Amino acid sequence: MKKVLMISLLALIILVTAFTVPKTIFSSNVFYKPTAFLDESKVEKANILLKSSLSVEQTPYVDYLSAHIMSLEETTPSEHKLSVTSDYIGYEDQLNLKLDIDKSGLYRVFIEYEIEPAAMNNATFKLLLNGALPFDEAGLIDLPLWWRDASKTFELDSYGDESLPLQETVKDVHEIGLHNNLYYSSEPLLFHLDSGKLNITIENVSATPFKVVGLKVMSATKLPNYMAYKAQHVGIRQSTSAPIIVDATQYSKKNSSYVRLDSHQSPTVQPFDPVNKKLNVLSGHSWNDAGKEVVFQVNVNEPGAYQLSFHFYPGKDDFNVFRSVRINGRIPFEEMRAYALKDHSGSKYVVETLSDEMGNPYYFYLEEGTHEIALRAEVEPLAQELRTLQLLIDHINQFALDIRKITGREVDKKRTWRLSEYIPETQAYLEAYDTLLKHVIENSMQYAPNGYSSSTLSYLQKALVKVDKMLEKPDELPLYFEDLYSGSGSVNQMIGDTITLLSEQPLTLNLMALSTDGYEMKANAPFTAKIIAGFKSFFASFTENKYVVRNDEDVLNIWINRQITHVDTLQKLVDSEFTPLTGIKVKISVMPDANKLILASAANEAPDVAMGLLSYMPFDLAIREAAYDLTQFDDFWEIANRFTPGAFVPYILDDGVYAIPETLEFFSTIYRKDIFASLGLDVPDTWRDVTELLPELQRYGMNFYHPIAGGGSIKWFYQTSPFIYQMGGELYTQDGFRSAIDQPEAVAGLEFLNKLFTMYALPEQEPIFYNAFRYGTLPIGIADFTTYMQVKNAAPELVGKWAIAPYPAMRDSDGELNRWFIANGRGSLILKETKKADEAWAFLKWWTSESVQTTYSYTLQSIYGPEYLWLSGNVEAVKNAPIDMQDKIVILDQINWLRDVPRTPGQYMLERGISDIWNKAVYDNMPTRIAIDRQIITINREIRRKMTEFGYLDEQGNVIKTYNIRDVDWVKDQIDKHGRGRDDE
Repeated sequence: MKKVLMISLLALIILVTAFTVPKTIFSSNVFYKPTAFLDESKVEKANILLKSSLSVEQTPYVDYLSAHIMSLEETTPSEHKLSVTSDYIGYEDQLNLKLDIDKSGLYRVFIEYEIEPAAMNNATFKLLLNGALPFDEAGLIDLPLWWRDASKTFELDSYGDESLPLQETVKDVHEIGLHNNLYYSSEPLLFHLDSGKLNITIENVSATPFKVVGLKVMSATKLPNYMAYKAQHVGIRQSTSAPIIVDATQYSKKNSSYVRLDSHQSPTVQPFDPVNKKLNVLSGHSWNDAGKEVVFQVNVNEPGAYQLSFHFYPGKDDFNVFRSVRINGRIPFEEMRAYALKDHSGSKYVVETLSDEMGNPYYFYLEEGTHEIALRAEVEPLAQELRTLQLLIDHINQFALDIRKITGREVDKKRTWRLSEYIPETQAYLEAYDTLLKHVIENSMQYAPNGYSSSTLSYLQKALVKVDKMLEKPDELPLYFEDLYSGSGSVNQMIGDTITLLSEQPLTLNLMALSTDGYEMKANAPFTAKIIAGFKSFFASFTENKYVVRNDEDVLNIWINRQITHVDTLQKLVDSEFTPLTGIKVKISVMPDANKLILASAANEAPDVAMGLLSYMPFDLAIREAAYDLTQFDDFWEIANRFTPGAFVPYILDDGVYAIPETLEFFSTIYRKDIFASLGLDVPDTWRDVTELLPELQRYGMNFYHPIAGGGSIKWFYQTSPFIYQMGGELYTQDGFRSAIDQPEAVAGLEFLNKLFTMYALPEQEPIFYNAFRYGTLPIGIADFTTYMQVKNAAPELVGKWAIAPYPAMRDSDGELNRWFIANGRGSLILKETKKADEAWAFLKWWTSESVQTTYSYTLQSIYGPEYLWLSGNVEAVKNAPIDMQDKIVILDQINWLRDVPRTPGQYMLERGISDIWNKAVYDNMPTRIAIDRQIITINREIRRKMTEFGYLDEQGNVIKTYNIRDVDWVKDQIDKHGRGRDDE
């Protein structure tokens, strides 16, 4: 019997193995180990195949140059200058200029420009020559906005640490050579110009206005190599003066507000204090994008030849980083186009003197006087590899769409596939992928100490393993579709991640030195100095307690549930404006733990004001009588008129309002303009439009993202409940003692939500929408503020290829569009036990005013960069915010439709119950109505229990005191009745 059982089991295993189709290709530790470079003709053939098969015609810069091969001149360049008188060029405005070119050839274009004084972001324009775009990269030319520190005397924050200085724009006329916004080339772009009349059109494609003051066209010249540069300075000796040490924190200007200082707590860098933080380095990750430039002014007392050395912290694992060096605006010789600062492995600071491959230092010849030395992050040595990887992504995206047209959305795993019968080029495409991946590894490994096994290239190695596996059976590629295109760890995703890794050029800079032979900077502090500093820091942790929050009875104490960056910026603003205006002294501290605010209140250790609270917290404090009712102030409803009414809803209890909106959130449709244009699709305005769009998207293996796909097992109100409001439903009965999700309108809303996933096949799980949007698998969806900022600031390759549109609407019985969505920002409140209620209210009125919010928004972004965009709760301040105008129009419209869910005791059970309704309907195929009927019993029971706990019902369920649900309409009524008077900001 045992033998029969074993034989049967063995047969079953063989049978299952024979008919089981693998769902994924597992990566291995196999590395591609180049022994010789691939044949260039094979690489070229692969490039041509992929480029020629793209449906969207492309004209990349490298192809443009290949079509105009000419040797660069090594003589004095000829130039054509043009003085320009123009007004500021706004979004989509054009400036037309004319020049006469005397000789055909390759030229570089230089522009003198001035950006509008109030601007916060770089300008971007499109350059047309004789009405045509010469190459794709000319569609996005970057005009940087230059910045400088307002002061080099660093103020101390409330903890005794040095804080970042305020930033100011350099309001001068600047001249630059034209670069694409990706800065793949160290030198300005080359343009082939024919002799004769030339029409130049400059079209602003950004929201930043700029003025053109002058334009110069110069014939392109070749940079001398170091030997030629050295020969030009024969007879110039090394300087005999003392080394010139330049502190990295003392830069004179920079071309991005991203670039900022940082503190490194180590005696290796100076200044250093074991207790208090000192700003002593230029943050490596703040200027890791190609094109980020920092300029230093250096005073040279003695003319001569100088070596150039850097004291820095290697910011990249197992890979070189690149910087160009410019002296007085020019790269002195070829080797400084993109100098590779070698990875020295380990986590220590290093010193590197710029030298050739043999270790011989380069000498820079400087006259007496003041010189500008500029360092700029570069990717030029990797530019062709980055272009190749982008070509692979573009082609895989298109190839995947072609496969989806054949297989449909769901691949039949039991079918015997012969893909080459439908797409004859299948094997050729995979071979091209294999060739180009190997080619990128070969060309990149020279910059990695560990060569082909570099961690920076590990994703490409894994992608190559998968492609090689696919090549074994190319006809069965549909079975491995997710490995190629859309799955986690797919070839497409790993190529995209490699683009990010190769593009980043972090370099934490401490010092720069101009010196002569024999001078050596110390790379690291002696071991004893580190030990002593460690002991001092250790003992200070017992005695200083600098980060312990202590209230001061003589001032207004404010706790903020935000980073120290916000606390520091606001404290400076308060000290310079609020206190001189009112005489009220304020101490602002980082909130130790927002969830312990109730305990702090019970222990009489709470602050006077708490800020940056998530939207559920004010209600939790109010129902425990720990928050102050702001409607007790006579002018509250006048101040409330500053905000969108829906933001107040979660702060209401018993007709009192216990917090004031500080920031906002918004949801909108975000979509890929390039993909929609190539497929001829329209952007949906209503949910009906969305459902009509889905079949077309899904034909190509794409889909629409709904926020519910980004959550875990529990779905929150903002993910599940907008349709209830869009269909005219409510979440509670008017008395608040029961849920209203069993009413017809609410049922209809939940049924539609569930149908989107059961009938229309929206993705149920997509943890990171940003990645799917970036790679094109989800070219449209609902985005929140965070996703908007990610796409805007972390996907430079998508500039101009995406946009936002209004949140999809439902059309009501009157034909009106209803765009309600559930969201909220953060709020501020006054603690009930405060003895300074009037002072606290004066502060909140000042803080939420249009002028202060606008100032804070600009200050925060100028110091810390565009990723610190502040979306104020004050609607007028949003109008003033440094947001692209076309986006701002959508955002301002959307915040009018913002509403949050009224809070009640036990509302957590309602949120969880609606989540369970979705899970049951989508995963268990339970009819929505049945799921609602089962959940509402539990929901209502918990609401009654909590209402009893807080004294609204007795044990028998009788009403002791009323609980009125106040929604957005009630807030609007109160503002109309009491708040339309003068807001004395």
